[in-house]
Amino acid sequence: MDAIILLVVFAVFIIPWIIAKLWLWVGFWCIIAVLLGITELISFLVTKQTISQRFWAWRKDPKTPPWQKWMIFGGMIIFWGYLLCHLFLGW
Repeated sequence: MDAIILLVVFAVFIIPWIIAKLWLWVGFWCIIAVLLGITELISFLVTKQTISQRFWAWRKDPKTPPWQKWMIFGGMIIFWGYLLCHLFLGW
């Protein structure tokens, strides 16, 4: 079911890039999607868990220091926030 949801979300994400005819961006996001799929497959074959499942297990592990969780969360907010500002505000 996760794969179906991911495909729908990816379609909703990629279609505007296609409509805008920003082909290098379409290619970039497709390469990212393929690499994500390969990583998911390798993770599942090696650990019997997807990378998300492994992350959730790590996040819920009581031995995981809270600062590490917040560091990843903060890094993702900074990265995606900057990308949005870069593309839409020209920073």
